[in-house]
Amino acid sequence: MITAMADAKSFELISVDQSKPFSLRIYCTNEGKAALAQYKGKAGYLALRLKKFTTSVLKNTKKQPEGYYYEWDELVEGKATGSYGVVEQSGKVTDAWYMRHKDGMRFKLAGASKEDSRDEIQKYLLHNVLITFAWTSTDDQFMFTYPDGKIITPNFLSLDAPDARRSCYIKDFNFDGYDDVAFSVPDAGMGVYQTFNIWLYDVATKHFMQLKESQDARAKCSCLCDVTLNAKERLLYTACRGGARWWQDVYRISKNNQLIWLRSTEKNKPL
Repeated sequence: MITAMADAKSFELISVDQSKPFSLRIYCTNEGKAALAQYKGKAGYLALRLKKFTTSVLKNTKKQPEGYYYEWDELVEGKATGSYGVVEQSGKVTDAWYMRHKDGMRFKLAGASKEDSRDEIQKYLLHNVLITFAWTSTDDQFMFTYPDGKIITPNFLSLDAPDARRSCYIKDFNFDGYDDVAFSVPDAGMGVYQTFNIWLYDVATKHFMQLKESQDARAKCSCLCDVTLNAKERLLYTACRGGARWWQDVYRISKNNQLIWLRSTEKNKPL
């Protein structure tokens, strides 16, 4: 299933007690996937490979996780040259560090205070492709930058309200063993479901291709709405409201990444 943990995230970090201070930003998903590091004043970025991710919650509560721990390997030409760790609690960085592998030197980092980041541009690095997008504003900036320098700017669902936010997902949507990327926004009507854009990674071409909506007349939902996955049975579900009824369409994805309609059923109204 697609979880509620679907926020883009970035950490603004500064060195502590260094004669030559430095600062950087780490971009990733809320679960630490698709991460990269960019140092202030330096061109380019460093790929980060998620090594560990854990959450903690307050005792005797059912709230969202209170704390997050991230650890990544820094990769240069495929080799681990260092590692980063970040501890976040209640939305603030409480501990962070970088360790350089060549000499074992450890640098203490601290979270830098930053202004409201509603309109900042977010970045992911997935399969060595840089994905740049606006995630909490009505800006529809979105692009894939490939290793050869080619830039693709597909159409992107725009947010229709200044207080709305875009959810972001790194999941294997077509069950081929490679993570894909998806975004969702509240539907433009009553906001009762999420409308998805999904881009599937094609390992043969090493490019992302958009998953097209089903054209099958038997489907009850005309969009990719409230998408969920059944990895065990390799099925993709969409759900929407038609009149006073809620419907679920069930699909299988073909080898050429086409949605194959299997059935539609009426479902209970979501809580």
